[in-house]
Formats: sequence, C-alpha cells, structure tokens
Amino acid sequence: MSKTIRAAAAQLPGLPMASAKDSLGLIEEAIAEASRASANLVVLPECAYPAYHLGSVEAYRSANLLSSEGFVSQLCGWAKKCAITVVCGFVEDDGNNIHNSAIVIDSTGRECGRHRKCFLWGEDNGCFVRGEHLKPIETPIGKIGVIICADARAPETATSLTKQGAEIIAVPTCWVNVASRPEDYANAQAEFMIEARALECGVPFIAANKFGSENEDLSYCGWSQIVDAKGNVLSKAAPDKADILISEIRPKTPPKQNVPDWAVRRIFSACSPEIPNQEDLGLIKIAVVPSKLVSPLKEDEHGDDLFQRLAKRSVKIVSTSLHQTDVAEDLDMYGRSLGIDVIGYPFVERLMLESFGAFGCIESAHMNSFVPARTMALDGAAIIFVVGDAVPMSLLRTRAAENRVFIAAANTDSAALIGPAGNVIAQTSRETTEPIVAEIDLRESADKYVFPNTHVWEQRQPRIYAEAFDMLHIYHD
Repeated sequence: MSKTIRAAAAQLPGLPMASAKDSLGLIEEAIAEASRASANLVVLPECAYPAYHLGSVEAYRSANLLSSEGFVSQLCGWAKKCAITVVCGFVEDDGNNIHNSAIVIDSTGRECGRHRKCFLWGEDNGCFVRGEHLKPIETPIGKIGVIICADARAPETATSLTKQGAEIIAVPTCWVNVASRPEDYANAQAEFMIEARALECGVPFIAANKFGSENEDLSYCGWSQIVDAKGNVLSKAAPDKADILISEIRPKTPPKQNVPDWAVRRIFSACSPEIPNQEDLGLIKIAVVPSKLVSPLKEDEHGDDLFQRLAKRSVKIVSTSLHQTDVAEDLDMYGRSLGIDVIGYPFVERLMLESFGAFGCIESAHMNSFVPARTMALDGAAIIFVVGDAVPMSLLRTRAAENRVFIAAANTDSAALIGPAGNVIAQTSRETTEPIVAEIDLRESADKYVFPNTHVWEQRQPRIYAEAFDMLHIYHD
C-alpha cells in the first residue's frame, strides 16, 4: 500500500470483571471518539471486554456477562455505525476453551478475522489456551497483523506476520507495570520493544494499553503508542490516564532481510534450546571499549597502556570493535598474555567457547534481524558481542531481553553493556575517554524466566513460525 491512513490507539482504564458494563460503555465511546477524529482504524486494549484478570475459567463463566459472540455482535454494530475499522481484544469462549483473543472488524461491520494470543504471560496460563496459528488479516485498508501483549516478546511472532504480507501490526495489550516502587512505571515492551519491533519488521505498530489497576496485584503502565516503520514514536500516551492517540501512518511492505541460512534453520528447528549451565558461569569483570581507545594502544605517564591498566583492575574480557583481522589477532594474543580475552572481530558468526562460557559475536549490520542473536542464544550463549557501526539502543535492549542474555556492543566512538532484562548497565558517548568497566554475573543468563510462570523458551512455538514461513520441512527434520 502507498496511501496514508489515520490510526488511533485507545488507552482505557483497567476495570475489574465486575465492572464489565462500564468497560462496554468505554469501548463504545472510544470507537466513536476515534471516528470523530477522522481515524480509519482504532486499536483497543487486550481483553477490553470483560477484563484481563478473570480469576479462573469458572469465575468467568459464572459471571453475568455478554457472551463472547454477543460482544462481537455489539462491536460489529459500533464499527459499522462509526464507519471505522476496529481491532479489539476480548475473552473468547468457544465452548471448550477460553482464549485471549483479538478481532478485526472493517468499517462496514464485517468481521475480517481473529487472532488468539500465542505467548501466554503469567496468569494467562491458568485461564487461556494459546493460539496455534499466525496469519495477517485482510481488510479494505490493508493487511493487518495482530499480536497480543506478550506475543511481542517472541520476535518470531511479528516477523511471521510481516513475512506473510502484514503491512500494519496492531497490538492490543495489557502491559503490566513491573516497577519496584509504587510511584514509578516500567515495562520493557512499552519502553523499547515496540520501537525495535517496528524497526526490525519495517512496518508501523499501533499499541493500545490500559492504565490503572484491575485489582491490588495487577496494575498497568499505560504508554500506548503509535510507531512508524522506522521505529520512530509518533505519539505516546501518559502512564496514568485515558487517551485516544491519533497519528498518520503509511502501511508498508516490509523489506527483505539478508539472514544467514544456518541461522534461519535453527529458528525453525524442533531441537530443544540449550540453557547455559549456571555451574560453568559466575561473576566476571568486563570492559566494553570504543575502538578509538584501543587502536593504537597509547601508554600513559607510567608506561602502561589501556590493556595493562584494565588487567590491573582484574578485567577478564575486553569487548571492542576491530575491522582488520591482523589487528584483531595481535590484540587477542597481547590480551591473553595479560590474562584478558579480547572480543572484537566476528571471525565466525557462530557460537564460540571461552573460559568464561559460551558467547556469540555479531556484526552490527545483522542486528536488524532478530535471527543471528536468537540462534546463538538458542545454542547456549550467555553473552553476545556486537561489533561494527552503532546500533539503536532499542534494538540492543530488545535482543538482550527477548533472549535473556547479556549484550556488549562497541563501535568506533561509543559502547554499551546491556543486562538480560534489557536494562542498560552502562553506556558511553562520543565524548568518552574511558571504557565501560563492570562486574557482571553471567549466571543471570541461565534464568530464562521473564515473569512468574513465563519462561521465554517454553513459550516459543517453532512449529507455527515454520508454518508461517512455509518452512515446516525444517521443523520436522
């Protein structure tokens, strides 16, 4: 598509299931308000009706609620009345199972398709049965891919949809506030993941979240957002109030990415992931160094060069960025003479082993695709080194968080060290004259839980990714 459409993201309050009638009114009004703002498309939150927190399947089925199909009928009527395409999350009861679903309805009130959440988060696992297919949904305004909340945690999900032609990704979500202090807000998806997904997929993303609390234990971070195909945030809501975001977006045909064949095959393989062995890992001091500080090595007034100074600080790994094989080999030999492993040149973009554990080394040009880093993590890497040009921070943080690994990235002028939660441990700027030096615990990379009852590898579904990419023959091998 080449035309521009006017998109809306409706941020609504999180209300308990007992207030489902109020939620119904808020949904109707949000659709009408988006229509009055001349939007062509409005995205509403995950489980907008009746609520996200159900307690149990029995509690949901015994409550005085519209049936899931009764709600869909209401939604179709509102979409038709307001002449707007609607994407809305809801609880779908098919008579056998409960699904965390989202529906797409066009401006004539016609149902175009549904998506069932594939990556279940926390208490999702106690109520919902996860989806088994990923297909973009055809609408008069373009092909819409739908992912629900934690679906965005697995990079294969959105990429599977764009591979099949999705031009827009809609994200009905209930991003939980995971901040440690009551007055703060934090959520990896809202802070950096959606920007990274838009950048790596090359299509716009529209994410609609809730704010406030559904109960004492469950609160949301707001921050609904509309992001363009280059990862630029066009509009973003506050964390604590209702809003209807409006931005113009251009549906895009995603660009083809050049990804090594060996990496693609691992993503669709049925082989179990390798999890780093905690007994083989531990605390280690690392330096992440812009290459301008490394080559050539300069002695200080005491006759010590940078590597000697780092060795005196008990640094065991130096991560930098080197462009010449001979320089990399010389520095590696020199570093080893001082008891330091120097990582700065991707001799082979595959898993490698050192005394500190398994690691990968990736050229920055390959970070736009999730596949190389994912492959190394699936094969047991505890840390991934990124060399070459600067990489957007949203991508670095996302590669760390989606795989639960450390990322050390260096280029000519700057460096960054990222933890397995996507947290920025340290970063430098162009003006820096000192490297990053930090002690990290590589055992953290062996913990693949991002939330209670939410294990990143157990939630992967390589079969449905292979199906979406027409690669089932690899999955079955």
